[in-house]
Amino acid sequence: MKITITTPAGHIGSKLADILLNNGEAQVTVLARTPSKVEHLVTQGARVVAGDQLDPGALDKAVDGAEVLFWLVGMDYTAANVRARYNQFADAASDTLRRHPQLRIVHLSSVGAQLPERTGPIKGLHDAEQKLNSAGKDVIHLRANYFMENVLSSLPTIAADGAIYSTAPGSVTAEQVATADIAEAAAHYLLRGPRGHHAVDILGPENISFDQVAATVGEAIGKPVRHVQIPPDALKNALTSAGLSADLAAQLLELQQAMTDGVLRAVVGDLRWKGKSTFRQFANEVIKPAYRQATAAA
Repeated sequence: MKITITTPAGHIGSKLADILLNNGEAQVTVLARTPSKVEHLVTQGARVVAGDQLDPGALDKAVDGAEVLFWLVGMDYTAANVRARYNQFADAASDTLRRHPQLRIVHLSSVGAQLPERTGPIKGLHDAEQKLNSAGKDVIHLRANYFMENVLSSLPTIAADGAIYSTAPGSVTAEQVATADIAEAAAHYLLRGPRGHHAVDILGPENISFDQVAATVGEAIGKPVRHVQIPPDALKNALTSAGLSADLAAQLLELQQAMTDGVLRAVVGDLRWKGKSTFRQFANEVIKPAYRQATAAA
């Protein structure tokens, strides 16, 4: 099978490429804005096409002869309008499906993407799902739950304050999932996905609260860590000071409110995938070494 992967240098795309190349079931092409970042994939047998997901010529070259396309849009931290940015990419993918009607597509979406409003940046993925469904006959949306990797963005405050800051209460829970498990799901549906339109709810093995996340991180790194609820304005100021656009900061605040209100708890896809990695495993295998590296470099 011939498979094309976008964002092959990211958390999910890189793991997915490794899975497919290692199991030998597919010929893999990756579309990379910076080919030097994926040179290791070439040594494993991948074909690399240099280019951007918004470039029709690069997309056409990348999917030439392919049977299925993995489509993931990374977060643009400087986007002035996050929803419009997602729609740009959705239009690019939809146009590609129209030019290549034989393509199946597996699209990384999100929990809550069935909702048109109140979900922060996920609203853009809602729009993308609708556009891809209109453009292609074989479309699978992977509605991943809250990424375990999100806690890595809090490493500076964990190191400095022993705290993870959020506008959501520590009691809020989610079936958090590791990107390694999302990549496993993506590999499965790329290789063996059913025909037609489908949405897959991708969940972690446990429903874990933000308070439990903080405590588990603390156990892994050997120092107390707590979850601290802060006012929305405080978080918005911190996000924009870190370089995020004002709109993205506002969308992330809306997302945290959606989690607080339980808006994202519904699992409504017609298919379901359960990840294997517990947060305790993830904390020891991923957060602990990342924390040690970050503090050693400080």
